[in-house]
Amino acid sequence: MNEPKHKDSLARTGLVIGSAGTLFAAHIIIGFFAARWLQNQFDGPSYWLAIGTITGMVLGIVNVVLLIKKFLGEQNG
Repeated sequence: MNEPKHKDSLARTGLVIGSAGTLFAAHIIIGFFAARWLQNQFDGPSYWLAIGTITGMVLGIVNVVLLIKKFLGEQNG
């Protein structure tokens, strides 16, 4: 009887999903603080905060998508 190779447990799946949320939030926060720093350095307008936050959000979404693609690819193999 062949037993399936089941490396990934429910706990590992939960950790990957939790880390995806943490990475997403970290990108948004880093984008906000980077934009605020640039705004203070160059005496920029207030909409730079929105641009930095949205840029962080977009980068966070890309990072989460790549993380989930990698995780799902590992499960198929």
